[in-house]
Amino acid sequence: MVLSNKNIDDHTIRKELRNLHRCPICNEKVRIGIEKSTLETLLQEEVFPYPHLHIHGNPLHGVLFYIDKDLRVRSCSAIKSLEFSRDSHTFQELLKKWSNPY
Repeated sequence: MVLSNKNIDDHTIRKELRNLHRCPICNEKVRIGIEKSTLETLLQEEVFPYPHLHIHGNPLHGVLFYIDKDLRVRSCSAIKSLEFSRDSHTFQELLKKWSNPY
C-alpha cells in the first residue's frame, strides 16, 4: 500500500452530498461523500435512508448521517462513544479506508 499526498480527483470515485453539515459535538464542517460503487448498489437496491458514519476529531467521535435517495441528509446523531475491534482484519480495513480518499 502506498500513501500519497498528491491531489486526487476524488469526483471520479465518490459523489458529494448536496448539503453541508456541522458536527454537533465539535462544530466542524463535515463534507460527506459516498463511494460511487456503494451509491450504485444503494440505488439499485433502493436502501434508503442510508446510514453513513463520519468519524473525525481529537478525541475521536462520529456523526451518523441518514441520507435519502436524493443525496440529502435527512437526520443525524452524534456519537461520542466509539469502539474498534482490535484484530488484524479490522486494522487492515481501517488502513484501507483511511488511505482511500473516500
